[in-house]
Amino acid sequence: MLSKENYPYYLTALGLFVLLKLGFTVADNDSMAFLLRPINSAIELLTGSKAIYFPDKGFYHERLDVLIDKSCSGFNYLLLSFVMLVFLTVKYTTKQISKACMVPVSMLAAYVLTIFANTSRIFISIVIEHKNIHFLQEHQAVLHEAIGVLTYLSFLVLTYLLTEKYLIKTNKHAKFTES
Repeated sequence: MLSKENYPYYLTALGLFVLLKLGFTVADNDSMAFLLRPINSAIELLTGSKAIYFPDKGFYHERLDVLIDKSCSGFNYLLLSFVMLVFLTVKYTTKQISKACMVPVSMLAAYVLTIFANTSRIFISIVIEHKNIHFLQEHQAVLHEAIGVLTYLSFLVLTYLLTEKYLIKTNKHAKFTES
């Protein structure tokens, strides 16, 4: 059950979710640079491929024939992770000042998580795509989507479980309630 004293924090997180989601509709690759640049740098490090940045297209890896653009930024995952972390951390926090701090802390944690999860998703996609599995060639789009869903869902569930376990362990007033 959601505590009424937590509503302002939940509403703040949901309000930010809606505003940022609306902002994403008009964003371009340059606007998503805060996600795209670190993800591209990690992909360059993992693959040894250097990208060329085109503002209208994104980061293009000629050697891999891969384009990392706004649609690959992981922005929706960032927002989803942020809301999940706010709801979870505020639930297990007792002091109001600490609850207020959980909103920006959750955004920062969601950002770091997004860089890691999205880099993993892109790297797994590159590896599988370049394994040249012939029977999957006709289904590359479906495979790409499936990798994204499985990667993001795995990271989201794992993050939730580890964060909740940590919060329960460190907060002696926390009570574990199964919903």
